[in-house]
Amino acid sequence: MGEGHNAAGRALHAAAQCVWPSCRIEWLDVLEVMGAGSGPLFRRVYVTSVQRLPWLYDAFYRAVRRYRWLAVASKRVIGAWAGRRLAPHLDRIRPDLVLSTYPMASSGLEWLRRHRGWDVPTGAWVSDFAPHPSWVHADLEMNLVMHQIAVAAAVAGVPGARVLATAPPVDSCFRPGDRAGARRRWQVPAGVFLAVVTCGSLGFGRVDRSVRELLDADTAAMVIVVAGRNAPLRRRLAERLAGQNRVRVLGWVEDMAALMVAADVVVTNAGGLTALEALACGRPLIMHYPIAGHGRANAELMARAGLAAVCARPGELAELVRRLREQPSWLAQWEAAALGYARSHLVEDGLLALASAPRVEVDRVLSSADALYLHVQTAEVPQHVGAVMMFEPVSDGSAPTPADVAGLLAGLSGLAGRLRPATLLRRARWSVDGTVDPRTMIEQVSAGHAGALTEIIDDFFARPLDAARPPATALLVTGLPDDRRAVLVKLHHSLGDGVAVLRALLAGTEGAGRSWATPPSRSLTRTGLRDGGAVRLLRGLWVLARAGRANGIESDRHSSGPARHYELMRLRGRSLRAAARAVAVTDTELLITIFAEAASRVLAVDPAGPATLRLMVPWSLRGTQTARASGNCAGAVPVDLPVGPMAWGDRVAVVRAAVRARAGSAVPEAAGFVVRAFGVLPPGLQSAAARAVYRSTWFDAIGSVLPGPRWQVRLGGALLSAAYPVLPLATGVGLSWGAITWGEWIAVCLTGTAGSAGRTRALASAIVTVAADLAATPAELSTPDEGP
Repeated sequence: MGEGHNAAGRALHAAAQCVWPSCRIEWLDVLEVMGAGSGPLFRRVYVTSVQRLPWLYDAFYRAVRRYRWLAVASKRVIGAWAGRRLAPHLDRIRPDLVLSTYPMASSGLEWLRRHRGWDVPTGAWVSDFAPHPSWVHADLEMNLVMHQIAVAAAVAGVPGARVLATAPPVDSCFRPGDRAGARRRWQVPAGVFLAVVTCGSLGFGRVDRSVRELLDADTAAMVIVVAGRNAPLRRRLAERLAGQNRVRVLGWVEDMAALMVAADVVVTNAGGLTALEALACGRPLIMHYPIAGHGRANAELMARAGLAAVCARPGELAELVRRLREQPSWLAQWEAAALGYARSHLVEDGLLALASAPRVEVDRVLSSADALYLHVQTAEVPQHVGAVMMFEPVSDGSAPTPADVAGLLAGLSGLAGRLRPATLLRRARWSVDGTVDPRTMIEQVSAGHAGALTEIIDDFFARPLDAARPPATALLVTGLPDDRRAVLVKLHHSLGDGVAVLRALLAGTEGAGRSWATPPSRSLTRTGLRDGGAVRLLRGLWVLARAGRANGIESDRHSSGPARHYELMRLRGRSLRAAARAVAVTDTELLITIFAEAASRVLAVDPAGPATLRLMVPWSLRGTQTARASGNCAGAVPVDLPVGPMAWGDRVAVVRAAVRARAGSAVPEAAGFVVRAFGVLPPGLQSAAARAVYRSTWFDAIGSVLPGPRWQVRLGGALLSAAYPVLPLATGVGLSWGAITWGEWIAVCLTGTAGSAGRTRALASAIVTVAADLAATPAELSTPDEGP
């Protein structure tokens, strides 16, 4: 708006460099970030309101202060706009600390905290002396106000806000200085009463009246008027005061600090940063005809603090100046009060207080992509993802312990709390619980006999997560042959997709600290709009709509109960990758074709219908900056697999063409867009929409191929030899599989209902056989406690 917000930013910039000399600092102008034309529009509205419609501006300002619901509503609207636009920039910068000097930016940051899990320490500097509710935010680490008297006002407007009084964020040049030298610099004779009239960079208010009253008060006084960047005001004053040798009219002044030091009093009308700069110089401050809204509020609070006098009626300014001239001791006391205020705090103190402030944890509204899995889960179809991780013993006997597994979970973002499902009126959300101890999420069991691990896996993943506990749990399995150990981890699908979960688990070993970052952006799900435009997205929506219904596997439509059976396989990765290159397909396309070939040998296909099975393939929409983001950041590609009699080469060609046609038509982005669009619906309708699309009506099975890490993974010193991704089922869908490509191996886990365990075993055996025939080397249907 005015220059004050930028000046406050420069002061904080300088203070941060003083506190942390090696820090890197980046700036964002939220009005520019909010979109082309936003800055000029808001500035024009602001200037017009203050200059031409002050009664309307004052009424709105007072209404927001008086009616808390209006302040909350306005901050939410602005916050959603600003927050969404700030998110990709913050993703790029990845700051360790954020300082806001503008309320729209603060609202955007608070919105990101509530909706996107923004967890970087953030402080809002309220550079108006009177903290308006639109400036103060309860869900930021700290709101820094300009005086102790403003703390109570800030908390009264926003109960629960964390508020600290600190030094004005003004440049270090604004400080008490050599008045004699400053007067020589500005050619002001010693002993002459000098009043500096400045009304900010925009030059608001009745400046000409201020000048005339000052001239009337003392026939020997000098007045220097600073019109700022308001060129029309400067020209108008120069014309009206032509021939008045006791008045100088200036435009923008670079050395404003020296001018204030030279002054006997500073006259202004808004109480923003200009007033704070005067106080920092130890100058008596007079608020003359305070402008509407924040000007009047600032003037009132400054007067209560004993730092300013308010002159709001004709002749008051002249009378006040006469009294000051007649009673020099009063002026001296006033100067002493200003000097005391200027020396009471340092800007650096506020920065250090923010950096050490306790982190704010708030309930977070889940994105529609994350909430989807809360909407679709039932007692029969729980929605958790996870992994079976096998660890090999080392020569020194090191092996994962419960403490190691607890440390692994502690490194995951989003486990210290509860998931709250949506109601008819309230959206699904993440509720913070700082008392959660990761050690309470760990169980330990001994396998006891050969083959027991299979039973343990089936039992562990069949048990739904307890809604009254954190949405994750882990099981450490000991007593396996050759001193191997297994770690089974499951967490609710709302916390992350397969990529997020596997990357988090495999990166968080060996006490590596936090392994699961939560960037505030969901911009990655806007790929269709960003990369190819609206036309490409519409094409993807059209292809998705034309896909129609799935054929269905009749035996799965009526399955019931949460019991599951899992089959684990390790396939020869190097050989299969070579086979994929030989037929010009990707690893994902080859694994989907292997599944289709195995399904053609095992699944009963309706002879009267088309010999296809629709596989829903989650498709990551992550970029390099969001690869480690928690949450669900994926679209979907529905692929109709040929499962009738067909030559291998033909099946490869059909699958390759189907996958590429759907992926190349922006179907993944379109599917992500549809799920995001659910977010605009009321909670009840959002839940119904989620259940309508995530079911066997539209797909018959789920299959996902995940990239593995390119490094050795250890836990408690033991080497991870295999990680099997575990996927859930969907309503009426009784089959899913996940594969992770990693080094020499491709680890695959099949999930089926307990009632179809025989089919799951047969399908796993067929996959191993197809892979072995293709790779011309033995693959393995792994009994996980025996291993390869």
